[in-house]
Amino acid sequence: MPVDIAFITVNYNTKAYISQLADFFRRLDAPFTFSLTVIDNNSKDGSQEILQSFTNIHYLQTGENIGYGRGINRGVAATESKYACAMNTDVILNREALVRLWQFLEEHPEVGIGAPRLKYEDGRDQGMLFHRSLLSHYAQWYAKAKARYGKWKIANAAGPVRVDGVMGAFFLIRRSIIPSSGLFDEDFFFFHEDTALAHSLKNRGVPCFVLPDATIVHVGGQSRSDASIAAFYESKYLYLKKFYGAVHSRAVSFLDRARFLRKWWMYSLYSMVNPSECVKSKRQHYKTAWNVVAK
Repeated sequence: MPVDIAFITVNYNTKAYISQLADFFRRLDAPFTFSLTVIDNNSKDGSQEILQSFTNIHYLQTGENIGYGRGINRGVAATESKYACAMNTDVILNREALVRLWQFLEEHPEVGIGAPRLKYEDGRDQGMLFHRSLLSHYAQWYAKAKARYGKWKIANAAGPVRVDGVMGAFFLIRRSIIPSSGLFDEDFFFFHEDTALAHSLKNRGVPCFVLPDATIVHVGGQSRSDASIAAFYESKYLYLKKFYGAVHSRAVSFLDRARFLRKWWMYSLYSMVNPSECVKSKRQHYKTAWNVVAK
């Protein structure tokens, strides 16, 4: 049956977080109707057995790791609702934020996306805003300044803030604006699928708002494995190619290459006098990143 909000998440070996979400929605008493759909990417940590035991979850098994965006698309296609909520498994939700977001979208039919203010577990504000800016990809100082300003703006706002777009950890989207081809571009396996979505919606003129008084926690802490680092930069250059063209994608890759090599050398030298795990991790990160862009 159609519901007001279809909450959709993709699980890949995050059994503890899925259990926490299932328990939250089992106890949730809200003024809107809802469903929880979990797309499992063939987890091997016992998640499949746990998911099969929950009666309040719509559980779909992919049989392989198809990535985040593709998984969310499967969930959107399998549900009927006025709004769809795409969320990571590692979010800590609260009733007040969900009700506030739903009420805002109900009261503002012209708005396509509503998102909460995201925080880390220690209370720090999390970078969650998309800025449509080519300069940000060429100048790191500018990207960092824009991110700091975005956090300040949300933290000091007296009401809802219209933004270019939001990242994919948690947002509500009006189903009527989702393209028939799917919510996320499936050319992206992992990373930057949310950036591409935000850019596409911005180009279409879809209003997106953040509600500073609706706060949820996103644990975060993405993987630092070689595979995840490679996937991040490969997706970054794919995004640039799609939205700004191959010339800019190659140019940013060239600048990144020079930065990675410089950082790799710097941390290699530094590790000779300070062989800490942090320094070694930084050195490995830039070495892996260099190998990706040097291909």
